[in-house]
Amino acid sequence: MTSNQEPRPATTEPAEIVPAPTASPSTETPPDPEALISLYLRTLDSPQTIKTYNTEIRMFLSYMEEHFGRGVGDLSAEDISRYREYLLGTYSSATAAKKLTCMRRFLTFTYMGGVSRISPESLRFFARSPKVRQDSSYNILTEDELSRMLSAARTENYRDYVMLAVMVSCGLREAELVGIRIGDFRESGAVHDGQDIIHLRVLGKGDKTRNVPVSPDLWSLVQRFVIHSGRTFTSQNDARKPLFESREGRNKPLTTRAVRYMVKKYVRKAGITKPVSPHSIRHTVGTNMAVNEAPLLIIQQFLGHSDPKTTMRYIRRAEEISNRSYEYNTLRI
Repeated sequence: MTSNQEPRPATTEPAEIVPAPTASPSTETPPDPEALISLYLRTLDSPQTIKTYNTEIRMFLSYMEEHFGRGVGDLSAEDISRYREYLLGTYSSATAAKKLTCMRRFLTFTYMGGVSRISPESLRFFARSPKVRQDSSYNILTEDELSRMLSAARTENYRDYVMLAVMVSCGLREAELVGIRIGDFRESGAVHDGQDIIHLRVLGKGDKTRNVPVSPDLWSLVQRFVIHSGRTFTSQNDARKPLFESREGRNKPLTTRAVRYMVKKYVRKAGITKPVSPHSIRHTVGTNMAVNEAPLLIIQQFLGHSDPKTTMRYIRRAEEISNRSYEYNTLRI
């Protein structure tokens, strides 16, 4: 069927106008600081290192949140630079350097995980450590100064005296000293001059253990101390107890902070005016062994150094002392 009518033009509905999409706020959850800290601490080995980094990282993150209102993912190089200025204006160079090192390593870890945006190169520039003068832990004590400290402790507190004696005889770190348990003293199976040789099992950095030979004099002193404290070496229960107990509770070990306080206390009583720390005693032991020409390997094993370069500083210090040996000659011309 045909039609003479003209075809009507096709009509189309007007297109629906759809508004352009607007940017919506990011729904990405910011990284959980606790999870980041926990994850990073699991990459560390030594319990003391874990404790130190946990403290320093939390301090850093709290400062950033309190002063800038920013989390790890929002930090800028300027924020890092301002934190460095705060540390340098508040702490000694050595302390600031330690705090900056902890911060750099943590932020490098978060950068590698895609959480933070400050590259390791930027961190090395904006969070560089200050130059550090030799700290007090590198001061060494003379035999007379050590003798005066031991005498002061022997007069005032028997436990403190035995602690100092163990530090002087074995050259232990603070954490190693407070970690000693009664059962860590063991017979080595060897005999010298008709006496059994006793070893002290020491848990050092990175959970590495080493056996430190104990002199007959120190062993006699430790035996008397254990008996005096009402404990024995034959009891399996006592074997698990700390050798040096805190006054806050029986069977509770001392803290490293208590050891530092104790050393400073007897430094004052001995009339020693130079800065001295527990590590000073350890350095004194290493230097004394080097002066007495102990082989490098012996010193390294005795002090538990993983890197012989660390032990070499005692050799160099012994050479410095030897070069000034004329100072020990008090005869005048």
